[in-house]
Amino acid sequence: MDSVTKTHALGGDTPAHRDETYDCDGAAAGAPELSDEMALRIAQLSDPNHSIAAFAAQYLFERSHTSNPRAAENKDRIGRSGAILRICRLMESEQEAARFQACSALSELAFCHEANCRAIISTPGCLEAVVTLLQPDNGTSQCDAALIVNNCAAFCTDTCASIVHYPGMLAALQALATGGNTSSKNVAVGALNSLTRCPSAGVRLAMLSAGVVEDTLSAVLAEEGQGDLYEARIARAAMGIANLQGEDEDAALGDGPNFTSAMATICKIMRFALQEKSWAGIFFAPYSVCLPLNKLSRCEEHRHRLVSHGLVELMSELLATWKPSHQSNSTLLLALAISHQLLVEPDCDDQRDRAEQCGLLDNVVKTAEGARGENADAVAAAEAIVSGLRERHQAVWMSQSARVGEGSMMHQLDDNVMELISRLAHV
Repeated sequence: MDSVTKTHALGGDTPAHRDETYDCDGAAAGAPELSDEMALRIAQLSDPNHSIAAFAAQYLFERSHTSNPRAAENKDRIGRSGAILRICRLMESEQEAARFQACSALSELAFCHEANCRAIISTPGCLEAVVTLLQPDNGTSQCDAALIVNNCAAFCTDTCASIVHYPGMLAALQALATGGNTSSKNVAVGALNSLTRCPSAGVRLAMLSAGVVEDTLSAVLAEEGQGDLYEARIARAAMGIANLQGEDEDAALGDGPNFTSAMATICKIMRFALQEKSWAGIFFAPYSVCLPLNKLSRCEEHRHRLVSHGLVELMSELLATWKPSHQSNSTLLLALAISHQLLVEPDCDDQRDRAEQCGLLDNVVKTAEGARGENADAVAAAEAIVSGLRERHQAVWMSQSARVGEGSMMHQLDDNVMELISRLAHV
């Protein structure tokens, strides 16, 4: 999600905003109590002079930003202090600067902090204020409000149901995704994409019923443009469509030239995610890319195209470099599901050749060993791949045995056919 450097109305340049990252350490354990200065700033959030309250919100934003070495502790402190309610009320201010600072603080408090995400979305009046700020007559506040939704959905899927079912929320995001300025469109599409990753069937149904695919993400895909920001928006729209329609066997997972080019961009994004680097001002989590890749790769046509853009090598690198982190076990299971298709059910020579050259199977075996902290489900999934391939080996070698394979029909095949069978069996 987006990493946008902003200049605050009440101060100078501030650290960049982000709304997704490749790692998340969660809340800091045993964070100390509020400092006197932080307690003062939190109290100032309720000051009737909204210029003072806005400055206090900016202070909390800066202390919560990941560029601050104590950001995790500060988010814990602020979340426990009751400040979130006061910041939410500041979104209703008549001063644009106050609304901006409130949105900035809330989006940063939500970043990589599930407890704060829950607190924000459950705060009375918060969602109403966000929907209000998403309306066209609020101009510059639209992007900032959409970023709150994006971060809460990205880092706490438990909040997604409340978000999508709140009256006017989806409609406002959809309108912004197709009719806002470039920055607002980018964030709104990112927010919708984050919501599509929620595993809740109710959330998925609500988004499909609202026309998020047909009326919004498909419209985004049809837009023409150029540059990294445009490509990122198109790719996120394609990922959102895959997330929502991937379980529907009768649904066409997108078509047209922009959807085709988006798959190349998705693979490019995955490379940056694995390198823990931003692209187009965005840090993407491997999980957020693996989820749509898994669904896209179930379609033979899409899988062939993804393979041509490096899907096999990307999965091999992910398995080779895996380490415990935020959503890492879920990411690992998705990577193994894709690897199963590529290794156990390959349907073209290119998949087999690439898998052999990049050592995909070796990295599956490494995962099956479970020596890096992989959870039991991931180890079992990796073992299933290895076992399935081993059975093929055994069938071929047994047919060549003078005793066990004496009556095998394979003896009637010529050497060229047996060579092909051996290759298909990964012998």
